[in-house]
Amino acid sequence: MGEAEARQAARDRAWAIGEKLAAAGGGEARLTTVPGGYRVELHLGGPAPDELGVLEALALGDRWGHRRSPPSRNGGVARETVWSEVREPSG
Repeated sequence: MGEAEARQAARDRAWAIGEKLAAAGGGEARLTTVPGGYRVELHLGGPAPDELGVLEALALGDRWGHRRSPPSRNGGVARETVWSEVREPSG
């Protein structure tokens, strides 16, 4: 596989994660570029409709994580974001 094809495969994989994450999390996933790849984020306004599905979608990436902003910073509302990253091939 050439470099262009490998980059397209990484992007396609990130989009697939985004679709699964949005479906399981009940929101709109956002795809952004980061140095060396792509990041998919989903902002949660409460418990996800399919929490196991969210975890399964996140695990499809090369790195994943979770951020929580406490209610004291957001007018009494906790904000949570889950994310998954897909790395492009280095070459």
